[in-house]
Amino acid sequence: MRKWLLGTLYVSGMVAAFIYRNNLLDWMRQDHSLILTFLAATLLALFPVVPYKVVISLFGYVYGSVGGAALCWGATTFAAALMFFSVKYLFKGSAKRYLTTTPALDKFKTAVEKRPFASVVLARLVPVIPQAAVNIYAGAAGLPFGSFFLATAIGKIPGIALFSFLGDNLFQHPLSAVTAILIYLSVLGLSWLVLRTGFI
Repeated sequence: MRKWLLGTLYVSGMVAAFIYRNNLLDWMRQDHSLILTFLAATLLALFPVVPYKVVISLFGYVYGSVGGAALCWGATTFAAALMFFSVKYLFKGSAKRYLTTTPALDKFKTAVEKRPFASVVLARLVPVIPQAAVNIYAGAAGLPFGSFFLATAIGKIPGIALFSFLGDNLFQHPLSAVTAILIYLSVLGLSWLVLRTGFI
């Protein structure tokens, strides 16, 4: 039931984003301060009313590949840190109950016991693992914050760079967009191979 509800909410969010896309773009194009824009990106990462990949693409479209990626990378990394500390010090009991309803984390839990840093990096790369669940698990399990934060910062780079680049170039340069997707898939495959072989 919860999966259907989550799916419905995501689809509704995407539909709403499409319907109000012009309003969103108009707001983003206004002369807001960088701090306000960063806070908006952080709030959307903490409370994703639309899938965050859509948000990254919009930021890439408005601010360019590099600017959009930098804003979203900073915002999502900051949001991950906020969620980590909130869970660790305020909501550990509720977090553990939530994690039992997230089967996508089962293999991640096993891997993180052996190689926590590499596992968090890979979890950030894999699109099917809920990113909020990774933050919650890290806080509830008491992972070292420094290792979690660095792994998060590194692991988020390829995906955010990809979707920001797609937002900026998908329609103008479709061949470049396809190339970027292939590079991202190669990075994902290589990362999985490295983790599987126990290199790190």
